[in-house]
Amino acid sequence: MLAKVKGILSNAEHRHTAINTAIALAIRVLGAGMAFIFNLIIARQLGAEQAGYFFLSLAVAMLLSAVARLGFDNTVLRFTGANAKNGTTVKFVLNYALKFCLPVATAIALLLYFAAPFIANTVFNKPLMAQSLQYIAPAIIGLSVVMLVAMSLQARQRLLSSIPCQNIAHFLLCGGAVLFFNVSSANSAALYLTLSLGISASFFYYLAAKTSNSNGKLIASSVIWSSAKPNWVTTIMNQTIQWLSPIVIGLWLVSEQVAYFSIAQRIALLTSFILMAVNLVVAPKFANFNAKNDVEGIRKTALFSVRLLVLSAMPIVLFMLMLPEFLMGLFGDEFKQGAMLLQILVLGQAINVITGSTGHLLMMSGNEIDLRTTTLFAGTVALVIIPSFTLLYGVVGAAYATALSISLQNLLAVYFVKKRLGFNTLKFWQKI
Repeated sequence: MLAKVKGILSNAEHRHTAINTAIALAIRVLGAGMAFIFNLIIARQLGAEQAGYFFLSLAVAMLLSAVARLGFDNTVLRFTGANAKNGTTVKFVLNYALKFCLPVATAIALLLYFAAPFIANTVFNKPLMAQSLQYIAPAIIGLSVVMLVAMSLQARQRLLSSIPCQNIAHFLLCGGAVLFFNVSSANSAALYLTLSLGISASFFYYLAAKTSNSNGKLIASSVIWSSAKPNWVTTIMNQTIQWLSPIVIGLWLVSEQVAYFSIAQRIALLTSFILMAVNLVVAPKFANFNAKNDVEGIRKTALFSVRLLVLSAMPIVLFMLMLPEFLMGLFGDEFKQGAMLLQILVLGQAINVITGSTGHLLMMSGNEIDLRTTTLFAGTVALVIIPSFTLLYGVVGAAYATALSISLQNLLAVYFVKKRLGFNTLKFWQKI
């Protein structure tokens, strides 16, 4: 066994993947811990009702931010990963994306700000939510910038900057402000999150804009848009699957149920932080291999990364399945009611992990249209079954529908990876 491990690690690419994954994982653990603490602060400081308003407002902002990014997040990752050593190209791709996304994000933020009273009163039937929606509306701009900048940094393997940019810095700032000012309302928490995102976006853009050389050339607009358009559909559907449930729960159930589901969902997402850490390392590699037409390099890296995922993520999955009440109880005794929600959502995330980096495999290999087809189908299914299951079975139905949608999306992506690239990521034990 030891000899087999040594044999695998003797390969320079596998060794680089393993080492960088370990580094990314360490930083991701910090990020996951920060996200966990942030959710803990929000739940304990605000209580279930106000936390429900905050998480519902955040779900709306996250979904609208996905629309505002126009599919450029994964496009930035792909083209920057393929040109990571060319400073001119790197800077051009990021600024090109921001040039289109910022006006759209600003327009959507203004629309949400002025429509917030109508949305809170008429759509959600929750008048107390209006101000938190208004305060979180500008966060759509910050979320859009943070994601695009994080993708640019990730593609250049600048993990020490990329991960904090994506999900540490603004949570740290906002969580600190909520504690320092003893915040107890969703309105104030939403305001501090917006301000934190503004600071984080400005700082990390400054870091990302600094390039080490003037190598490379500009990429044709038509090439960038041919990637961004299918990615836009993919991103919107991905975010729909993730954020539709809390929004639907907010439409038909009380805000406390939104809080229980949101906390369970955020804990369950911790199972996939290892997948996110692996993606940070392998996505630029896939783009680079694809630029060289090295399909075998893609296959070996993909299968090796799935092995890392299975070995490292399964203990976390088992822990969450066995001790759901303990984990939910950390947020307050009332949150123990969401223990079953956590178990259901963890199973969906487990499928996400064991299928591997299928989404990035398709995107970075130029098969964005296949990924669009996958997410469009899974997202359409989610749009049908999440409202239906929620009406029939309440918040538990929403959890089942979310887990099923995530599983469907990932299994369809496995099919397209097999069809386009010739290997099955579920068969991670095959020789590499």
